[in-house]
Amino acid sequence: MAENILLGPLRRYEFYSYCNNFISELHKTVTQDLYGDIHWEWSYYNNNEYAVPKSWNSTGRTSTNQGTITAKNVKDPSMFFTISMNFSRFYTNYDYVDYSRSYVWRVGLRNNGTEIKPDLYTDVGHMTEIPLNTCILDGGTRSHNAVNTYYKWNLFITEQYIFLYGEPQAGNQAYPVRLYMGRLMALENEDPLIANDFVGVFSHYPLGLNNDDDELMYRAGRGYVRSSRNGKPNSLYHFATSSQVPSPGVGGRFFISPFYVWHDIEGVRGEFYGVKTAVLRDSSMYPDGSILDLGDERYYVFHTLSQQNPPTYQGWASTAGGFFSGQPYFFDSALLLGGGQRVLLFEIEKEV
Repeated sequence: MAENILLGPLRRYEFYSYCNNFISELHKTVTQDLYGDIHWEWSYYNNNEYAVPKSWNSTGRTSTNQGTITAKNVKDPSMFFTISMNFSRFYTNYDYVDYSRSYVWRVGLRNNGTEIKPDLYTDVGHMTEIPLNTCILDGGTRSHNAVNTYYKWNLFITEQYIFLYGEPQAGNQAYPVRLYMGRLMALENEDPLIANDFVGVFSHYPLGLNNDDDELMYRAGRGYVRSSRNGKPNSLYHFATSSQVPSPGVGGRFFISPFYVWHDIEGVRGEFYGVKTAVLRDSSMYPDGSILDLGDERYYVFHTLSQQNPPTYQGWASTAGGFFSGQPYFFDSALLLGGGQRVLLFEIEKEV
């Protein structure tokens, strides 16, 4: 264990893992005796009903589960999330063998209905999966190219959300991984019948999209929310931020961008709860782990990065055996206009 930081209700954990032991290492991190999570109850499974893929490829074969973890909010048990790490497969008729292709997360959240299991596939099936590495399309190569990447992980937890950030330590087939799971903050008062359902899952890869042209139209991330304004369960929402231009660094001025959550028809509904972003021109003034005090708000500063897709190995394979192409979009772009250091800002609640 590299580091644990306690900042009032905000917790930061740091650990390392390969893809195949990520779930077990995450569970060890959040269940430490001294620094254990006070906001969420965590459970670990080697293989269970949450981990069995409900999407199958045409050969009837499925993917190998690398462990599943669940998180239930202590104050609001309806906020119940799962993360299952799976090994996707690609079956070839050439020699009738399964060849591994990608490590993927299958993330789900619980509905408020009578069903107690989390909805790992919801309405968009295996397209809710989140790739941790890219792979090649040609099955004729018969190669095992799922990259068991070694990651440095940072985990940020409050009673409102869980945020995971993974930075690959080597190789060019792995993504910088990001995952927000938790409550979203509405911009206006909502109908009490749906207000508590503004809870969602958003990652570095746009969920439900398999079209380069569509992604270029939006240039935004995409996840899903437990219920839309109109009461539709598991609705797909985009999220976007404009963190490309560096703050001037003079006169105490900072350009801080929220992660706006919006729907094609409904428009902007709200934003991530307590997580924002900025670009610092002079990052030495605010190193990783420092506090940005703006008087009315205080933020914990976390240095982050982004990257374009690699020139080769641009797609990924789902547990259903399908191949998907696309770009990761957690920020508007991997590029920064004018240089600087992109940071994530985690709001620190003031003590009363």
